[in-house]
Amino acid sequence: MFDKIVAYLEKRIENNAINPDPFERRQVAVASLLIEASRLDGHYDPVEQGTVVRLLKETLKLPAEEARTLLSLAEIRQANTYDDWIFTNAVRKGYSLDERKEIVKNLWEVALIDGQLDRMENLMIDRVATELGLTIADTTAAKKAAQAKS
Repeated sequence: MFDKIVAYLEKRIENNAINPDPFERRQVAVASLLIEASRLDGHYDPVEQGTVVRLLKETLKLPAEEARTLLSLAEIRQANTYDDWIFTNAVRKGYSLDERKEIVKNLWEVALIDGQLDRMENLMIDRVATELGLTIADTTAAKKAAQAKS
């Protein structure tokens, strides 16, 4: 019985019946993970916010205004969520392996934008990459690609 209730709720969430946001659940999840990666070192400044907006525009193919709106929504979601499993689950279900590799590269990029990688940022991204089904080699390649951009 419990499994049926959970399945019903997940289906409603996936169909946006419970979440009337203008964005898909997977898009909010990507933005929330990017925000979490940028906040873990204890500061979240306009440079990091701008980087998140740019990555949302590039990765999700959103116009600038929509990317900023998504950022605002995701900031609230990320701040009010106890565990990022809900975000990683949505990304894992909503994107292909190649897309998830790109998302992890973006996580590294936002974490590295301030010129240093905090231990907590590193741990979070490694854990998220594992939860997204990436190998250690995939994660390392994504990190190197992000370092080459910074």
